[in-house]
Amino acid sequence: MTSCANRGSGPQGGPVDSIPPRILASVPEDGTTNFTGQEIQLRFNEYVRLDKPTEQVLISPPQQAQPIIKAVGKKVSVTFSDTLLPNTTYTIYFGDAIQDNNEKNALSGHTLSFSTGAQIDSLTLSGDVIFAETLLPAVGAIVGIHDATAEDSVIYKKPFVHITRTDSLGHFTISHVASGQYRVYALSDSNRTYTYEVGEPVAFADSVIVVPDSGLHLRLFNEPKPTDTLHIKPDTMSVPTDTIDSVTIKKVAKDSTGTATLRVRVEPVIAMAYIQLLTDKEVVVATLPVIESVLFNRLKGGSYKVRMYIDLNSDSVWTTGNLLLRRQPEPMYYYPKRLHIRDNWDFEETFRWQDESVRPQ
Repeated sequence: MTSCANRGSGPQGGPVDSIPPRILASVPEDGTTNFTGQEIQLRFNEYVRLDKPTEQVLISPPQQAQPIIKAVGKKVSVTFSDTLLPNTTYTIYFGDAIQDNNEKNALSGHTLSFSTGAQIDSLTLSGDVIFAETLLPAVGAIVGIHDATAEDSVIYKKPFVHITRTDSLGHFTISHVASGQYRVYALSDSNRTYTYEVGEPVAFADSVIVVPDSGLHLRLFNEPKPTDTLHIKPDTMSVPTDTIDSVTIKKVAKDSTGTATLRVRVEPVIAMAYIQLLTDKEVVVATLPVIESVLFNRLKGGSYKVRMYIDLNSDSVWTTGNLLLRRQPEPMYYYPKRLHIRDNWDFEETFRWQDESVRPQ
């Protein structure tokens, strides 16, 4: 008796490769001093490719001319188009650019540092960057430093002394920094000039930072745009102003047919504060001043967020920051839970804004 072979029982191949490429050699080696070349090379244990190298690979101090970054076979090379500065420590952040050729497993977070002088700087500066209004992580923001003795306008004129990029959680680390005092900034910097251009989101540390330092918090904001009047929709309050540097205060629509209520108690009570009710998409439904508690009436069932801002300048609206005036955005706090409101129900929540998570959930 004979039978046909079972076509599904043959060799099915081995397990899927999930291991990223491994570096076998680096020229120069990490930590090299007195480097005089114009190219670095990395050799791997397998064939590699590059994913968006002009976006992912970052060189600190930044280069005015983009380096040439290539992957050929099992090698990756970075050729500098600019002359390297003397007595300077350089760090190359590769991000997730280097991947194996088959499964595209990334060698995440690889860095290479070397010095053109006799010593390599070793101090670090770390922290996180969030958006000032939403408190969400600022992913991919450029964080840079300038010497504290430089004039305030240097951020408009010259690239940062050292840079890095925030990760998916908004965290950053600037490594291999020389001892000293610095001013710290963050930018969206979509055109990679490493200088501030009016219109870009920007953040800055209030005071001079002495490295090493960690736990630095930066709040990214859009600066106000010059105008005569703040134009807002008919169902919002009219707020005359010299600049658009505030969010509008939106009242509950008069034709609302909702049947639920939400009372938010604030502990501790704070003067000059406003509570905002938002949809899941960060659309402001209503804004009310804080007394001891606030009551939102005639709400429709759905999912909502609650946040509070402190109105430091007493203009009734949330005010963004101003780099030229060295003014930070007004503080914003988010209630740590989403609220699921049901029709015909009355809800009450206590917002302990000083000791609860301020990040949106």
